[in-house]
Amino acid sequence: MMRKAGVALSVSTCLALSPTMALAGDAPGGQGRPQFTPGAPGAGDPYFPLDGNGGYDVKHYTLDVRYNPATDVLTGVATISARTTQNLSSFNLDFEGLTVRSIKVNGRSAAWSRDGGELTVTPGRGLRNHHRFTAVIRYDGIPQTLPDGSGFIHTDDGAMVIGEPDVAATWFPVNDHPTDKASYTFKVTVPQGLDVVANGKLDSSRTRSGWTTWTWQAREPMASYLATFNVGEWDLHAYRHGRLRFWDAIDPDLFDPVAQPRTGSQFAVSQVANTSYKRLARTISVPAGGAELSFWITRDTEQNWDFTFVEAHTVGLDNWTTLPDLNGHTGTDTGFSCPFWHQLHPFLTHYQTDNGDGTCAPSGGTGEWNAVSGSSGGPEQWAVDLSAYAGSDVEVSISYASDDVVQGAGAFVDDVVVSTGEGTTSFEDDGDTMDGWTVPGAPEGSEPNANDWIAGTAADVPQPTGEIVAGSFARQPEIINFLADNFGRYPFSAAGGIVDDSGSFGFALENQTRPIYAKGFFSDPVSGDDVVVHELAHQWFGDSLALERWQHIWLNEGFATYAEWLWSEREGLGTAQELFDFFYGIFPPDDDFWTLTIGDPGPNDLFDFPVYARGAMTLHQLRLAVGDRDFFRILRRWASSQSGGTVTTDEFIGLAERISGQQLDSLFETWLFTPGRPDLSGAAALSGPSARTFAGTVRIVPPAARSLLARFDVTH
Repeated sequence: MMRKAGVALSVSTCLALSPTMALAGDAPGGQGRPQFTPGAPGAGDPYFPLDGNGGYDVKHYTLDVRYNPATDVLTGVATISARTTQNLSSFNLDFEGLTVRSIKVNGRSAAWSRDGGELTVTPGRGLRNHHRFTAVIRYDGIPQTLPDGSGFIHTDDGAMVIGEPDVAATWFPVNDHPTDKASYTFKVTVPQGLDVVANGKLDSSRTRSGWTTWTWQAREPMASYLATFNVGEWDLHAYRHGRLRFWDAIDPDLFDPVAQPRTGSQFAVSQVANTSYKRLARTISVPAGGAELSFWITRDTEQNWDFTFVEAHTVGLDNWTTLPDLNGHTGTDTGFSCPFWHQLHPFLTHYQTDNGDGTCAPSGGTGEWNAVSGSSGGPEQWAVDLSAYAGSDVEVSISYASDDVVQGAGAFVDDVVVSTGEGTTSFEDDGDTMDGWTVPGAPEGSEPNANDWIAGTAADVPQPTGEIVAGSFARQPEIINFLADNFGRYPFSAAGGIVDDSGSFGFALENQTRPIYAKGFFSDPVSGDDVVVHELAHQWFGDSLALERWQHIWLNEGFATYAEWLWSEREGLGTAQELFDFFYGIFPPDDDFWTLTIGDPGPNDLFDFPVYARGAMTLHQLRLAVGDRDFFRILRRWASSQSGGTVTTDEFIGLAERISGQQLDSLFETWLFTPGRPDLSGAAALSGPSARTFAGTVRIVPPAARSLLARFDVTH
C-alpha cells in the first residue's frame, strides 16, 4: 500500500457472546452429545481484536450485488462457503452499517444479532466440526466511506472500493482478516453504460432491461481487504502477455487536456520545474477612485504544498502583501510546506510567520497570506481590489510557488482585465503579446527558476495524467518480468491496474491482481513507474504472502519499497546504496523518523513513512551482511516457500539465517525493534542525479527517493 499520509485506526466495541449450546448429535465413538460453542468474535490479532472471526474457514465468497450510483443504494446477496474448525453454536461475521434482511445457513433460516461491526449468526442447529456449510446473507443500504477516507468511495460516475486493513466489511459480510483467504466470484449489476472492474479475470458482461451484470472470477485465494469492485466509465484495456491476462482501467476524464486557452489560441503558462517561485508581473497606475484586476486561471498544483496567489506592493516601497480573491477562491491556510519552504523561498516571510511548532501564521513581515493550493478542476475567475493603492503605482504579480519535491502541471492564466484598461490582455500574438506583463524571475533568496512564465499554446501544456498512467501501465509486463527475476514466478494468472479521476483519496493499494492508484501519483513518468513497481511487488509480498498479524506490516511495505530501489538501480536512476545513504543522511538522530519501532509499530502507525523507508533500509542492511547471492536466494525462497500462506517476522529471520548460515538476531533487533538511528561507521557518500535542500544544505535526491517523499508529503 502507498499512502499520502498516516492513518488513524480504531477498534470496535466488543460483542457479547451467546451462551454455550449443547445440541443433539452423537460424538465420535458414541460418547454422548457433542458440545457446540460460539465462534470467537475476532481472529486474535492484538492490533484489531474484533477483525476476523474464529470457528470457521471461508473457502469462497459469491458476491451478487446491484449498485445504482444515482441513489448510492447497494443491494447484495453474499453466499459464503466455509468449513467449520470447531463445533459451532453460532458464528460471527464482520459487517458495517448496511441493513441485513435475511440469513440462511444450509438452506434454513437463521437468527442474527448485531453489535457495532459484529454480526452474530445463530443457525437453527449446531454446525459440526470439519463440516462444510453455506451461509446466504441478503442486505442493502448506502455504503459509507470510512473516517480515514478509505472504504466505499463514491465518485462522480460510480464508486470505488479501496482500503486497508478492514475495508471489506463496509460492503459485504466477511471474515475480515488476512489469515482467512478465500476465492471470490463478483457479480455486479449496474446501470447500462457503466463498467465494473474487479479482481481476477472477466468472465462475462450481459445487459438486460437497462442493467448490465459484470462477472469477475478471482479463483486464487486472497485476503478480504484486497477484494474490490469499481464502477464507472472506464477506458478498459484487455490484453495478454505470455501466460498473464491484463485488464487496465483508466478514467477517460484523465485524458482531458490539463488546460487550454479560454479564448483565442494563447495564454500564459507557468511551466513545470521544482523549487519554483514564478511571477507574472505588471505595474498598474491606480486612479483615485480605485481599480480592479480580474483574470481566468486554471490551477493544477500539489495539494497543500504548492500555492497560487496575487502579490502587490507600492512601487518603490517594501509593503508587499497578497490580495484576497473577491470570488472566494483564496484563503489563509499555509498548508504543509510552511515553515519548511522559508528555506527555499525566504521572500514568503513577508506573508507568513513560523510559529516555532511546525505551523505558520498567515501574516508576515509586511503583509498577509491569501492563496490557494491544489487543482481548480478547470478555469476559474479571480478578481482583486486595488483600491488600497489609489493614486499610486502598484506592482501586481500573479505568482506560483512550489516546494522542491514534486509539482503538478502548474498555473495557466488567460483573459486578464484591468478596469483602467492598461494590462488587459489575452496573451495573443497580436504584435504586443504580453501587453506590459513581464516575467521578473524568482525573488531574491530563491533559486533561479529553471523555466518561467511564457505566452504559450495548448502544445506547451504538460501531457494529461491519463497519458502518463497509460505509459506506466504499458510497462507492467516489463516490470513483472523484472520483479520475477528477483522474487521468482509471478504468483497469479491476471494483472492490471485502475486509476480514477477522483481526488477524494490519495493513496494506492495492492488489490490482488488489480491495484488501484490515486491519480496524484502520476505527476511524471518516473513517479508513475515507481508506484506501479511498488504495488506490483506487493503481489508477492502482501498478497501471495499475507500477514499472520498486522504488526508484521514491514514485511509488506519494506519489501515493496525495496523493490522500487532495485528498479531504480535497473533504470540507472540511483542505486540501492545511494537511496539508503540518502535516507540515513537526511534524518538526524533525534528525528521522529527513527523513533518508531517498525517491527511492531502499533495500530495507529501501520502506514507511517518509516515503515516503508526503514523497512527497505533493513533489507539493504541484510543484503550488505549476507551478500547479493544469498540475499536474492532469501527473497526468492521466501516468496516461493510461503506462497499463498501467512507470514511473520520471526519466520523471515529464520529463513535468512538458514540460507546465509549467519546469526542475524542483532541486525534485525537493531533495525526493526530498537528506536533511534543505528550507528554506522564509514557510510558511503551521497550520490545521485538531482539536488534538494535540507536544513540549509544541498543533498542528492535519487528520483526513487523523491517519489517516496512526495507520496508521503515528507519534507525536512
